[in-house]
Formats: sequence, structure tokens, C-alpha cells
Amino acid sequence: MRGYLKKYAWAALWAFAVYLLSFLAYLPALLQRCGVAVPDAALYLRYGFVLVPALVSLVFLLRERGVAAFMRGNFRRASWEEWGVCGAFALAGAAVTLGYSALSGIDLFAAEYPSALQFAAAGAYLFATALVEETAWRGYLLRRLAAGGGKTRHVLSVGALWGVWHLPMWCIRNSLGLKEVFPLLLWTLLVSWALGSVYMRYRSLFSTTLCHMAFNMCFLAPVWYNILALLAISALCGRVRACRMAHK
Repeated sequence: MRGYLKKYAWAALWAFAVYLLSFLAYLPALLQRCGVAVPDAALYLRYGFVLVPALVSLVFLLRERGVAAFMRGNFRRASWEEWGVCGAFALAGAAVTLGYSALSGIDLFAAEYPSALQFAAAGAYLFATALVEETAWRGYLLRRLAAGGGKTRHVLSVGALWGVWHLPMWCIRNSLGLKEVFPLLLWTLLVSWALGSVYMRYRSLFSTTLCHMAFNMCFLAPVWYNILALLAISALCGRVRACRMAHK
């Protein structure tokens, strides 16, 4: 019982530090929106938002002297199966985006990536930001929470925490209201379920990062279309898994 409480007290402290520092990164922008004079230099803090969870995780790892073990446990060459999973997510997202583009008459890929160079630049940027996020949320937090079992519960818990973490970005930077935020929270929870499942199966930050990048690059349709598509994919995967278990 003591170890159980210690683990969740540690996770609560980690989450508190991440939420506090992440909010502070957007505080100057929020004050400016409220009419408070803020130095222009302070507004650049928002660009450090995505780095906060990884930096907090690094502080915890240094305190625990666990950096070397973290690197050994999370970084390795991806298998062909992992490449296939990442490719499947990318193809699914592209199919949804192209389907919506055909229905709406708006070429979402051309609008988002007008040239091959911009596509490559977007891929590099999204891979880097995905790696930073996955290092903290799956590589550190999920791995530690799920160490004693309860994979499904902890994948969902980390997904909920990850979704709430996005609120300053959505509400302060993008000025979204509750009507827009709710489907984004649901989408983030579903994506986190997929990423957490991939991570718990392969224990590789490289493949999880590639999947994260695929979600960001390929699922360009409006969020409700993406939600329905990912729910359908999850239901299909569950059906396939059940059939496999039945034939064993």
C-alpha cells in the first residue's frame, strides 16, 4: 500500500509541476489579452510550452539518477511490424482527409502543404515536437505508472492528463471556447489511447513518435470526422483481436 501511494503521490507532483509551468508559459499572452501591458520578450515563453513536460521529467530522472536506464529502456531500432503500424495510421488519416476533401471540394493536403519542401519541413517539425511530448507522457509518465500493472487504466489516465495539458494552448493561444474544446479533448483522449497502446506493446519511443507525427500530419479533416474514423479503427482492431483470440 505504501508503494502504491508513493507512486501516485509522485505522479500528482509531476502533473502539478507540468501544469503550473505550462500555464506560466502562456500567462504573458493571457495578460496581454486582458489588456495588461506585457514586455514583448515575455510572450516568447509560449514557445517553451511543449518543452515543459520533458524538462520536468528530466529533473525527476536526474533526481532518481535514472537517465541512463530511461535511454536504454525507450530508444531502440523499430521493427518492421512497428513501421507497419505507423504506416497504417498514416494511411487511415490520409484516407479520412482525402474523403473529406472530395466531399467538401477543399484540398486539405494542398492547403496545409503547398510544396514538397513545406511538407518535409512540417514533417521534421512535427517529429521533433512529437518526440518531446512522447518522451514525457508515454516514455516517462506512462512507463512509470504502468510498471505495477493496470495498463488500460493508466493509458486512459495519461490520456486525460495529456488532454487537459493542451488547454492553455487551445484556450489562450487559439481562443477556443467549450464547444470547440470538448471534441478536441475527446480526440486527444482517443489519440492517447492509440499511442499508449503502441507504446505498451513495443516500448519504443521511436515508433510511438512516428505514430504521433502521423496523426498530426495526416488527420487534417474536421475533428468530428477524425473522431468517428478513429473509433471505427479501434472497433475494427478490437474485432480482429477477438477473432485471433478465438482461434488460438
